[in-house]
Amino acid sequence: MPGFFEEIRRKIEKLEEEKEKNIWAALSYIGSVSVIFLLPVVAGAYIGWWLDGRYSVGKISWTITGILVGIFVGIYNVYHLFYKRDIKNFK
Repeated sequence: MPGFFEEIRRKIEKLEEEKEKNIWAALSYIGSVSVIFLLPVVAGAYIGWWLDGRYSVGKISWTITGILVGIFVGIYNVYHLFYKRDIKNFK
């Protein structure tokens, strides 16, 4: 009977370790998603701001254009991270 309880205790400890690993993996995944989405937006805003200061051309706002391009690039990056990675894992 002591072997039975020892085995249950080992299984519980193993599940708790895996749970902790899954939490850290999820947090790192969320962090990487935020970086691959926000970095192009910030870079686009900065480049647009620099272009506005350098080449002021009437109605065109390079900052807004850079932000929009950064948003589209960020969405594309997130799409590739989630969709393409999941498709490769199913093969």
